[in-house]
Amino acid sequence: MHCNIHWKEGNSNGCHSNNGWNNVSQDEITVSEISGGITNLLWKLTPPLKSGLGPVVVRVFGEQTDLLIDRDREKEVLLQLNQAGFGAPILSTFDNGRVEAFLDMRTLTPEDMTHPAMAVRIARRLKQFHNAPITLHDSNVGRAEPFSTLWKWLNMAKMIHYEDGEKQKAHEAVDIGAMEIELALTEGKSTQLGSPIVWSHNDLLSGNVLVSKQEMEPRGDVGTMPSMQFIDFEYGCHSYRGYDWGNHFCEYAGFECAYNRYPDKEHIALFVRAYLNEGSTSPPADEEVEAAVAEANFFALVSHQFWGIWALIQARYSPIDFDYFSYSKLRWDEYYRRKDEFLSAVEPFLRK
Repeated sequence: MHCNIHWKEGNSNGCHSNNGWNNVSQDEITVSEISGGITNLLWKLTPPLKSGLGPVVVRVFGEQTDLLIDRDREKEVLLQLNQAGFGAPILSTFDNGRVEAFLDMRTLTPEDMTHPAMAVRIARRLKQFHNAPITLHDSNVGRAEPFSTLWKWLNMAKMIHYEDGEKQKAHEAVDIGAMEIELALTEGKSTQLGSPIVWSHNDLLSGNVLVSKQEMEPRGDVGTMPSMQFIDFEYGCHSYRGYDWGNHFCEYAGFECAYNRYPDKEHIALFVRAYLNEGSTSPPADEEVEAAVAEANFFALVSHQFWGIWALIQARYSPIDFDYFSYSKLRWDEYYRRKDEFLSAVEPFLRK
């Protein structure tokens, strides 16, 4: 169902084409903003109890995000992921967003993700996600896409111009040539590494992992915990398995980029062992786990490149109040800080 609207705070017309909402007055709907995103704007709409309806989420795509995200493709994938048991079901769409079912769950915090029991759970669920059958009707089926995307974004970044002199000066201070050199380096090594290609989430931060609200303590027995849900698949694509691992570990740092929280080898080994063991008839060998740890750390470098370049585009076009220039610098600084360590560790596992 398509609604040709443009959302503004306090405007609840987005749901009036959805069955049951026609009988609900705008004055009876409680609108509250959902915080935490730096790409889109989200609101929760809660109808009165007498309506018998549940709350919904209105997701408004950020301005110019179609430069970064193929929204038609995103919808095609989301419908398939819904069928596979992932994400909030789509209820309605409109020109610059959609209406989704509200999942009455809580998002994790970066600290939650560091607990061993929670890490094991996320790993198992991620393996299930990677096994979801995704069929696309485009030319990229079965090919790893992140580097073609990054080269496109870098070319876009070269063309950016600001009318604001200070912002233009900040943009010109960015060394895009150096980024191109580093991107060519990691692209070549990713081909040598041969990480399996899966449908990758690519943005598995704490806010995109949901658990039951009753789970206030994530250290309990994994087997007795309620279900876990992943959301927000707009950056998803066919990518290397290890990218989702490395990107996820980078998100332990949170938006404040506290990279001292990046997990140690023992924690990463726990995670990848659980991932490899999920759905397998035999546990992974120690050598396989060792290679997977190196794979995760290598793709953490690619994650820093991805979001460091992404932020340059967002800095120009996003209306969201966020310091994208500083964020880009933080990601690239961490890339250079860990580069030698992680490249050395993955070298024995590269195909010559």
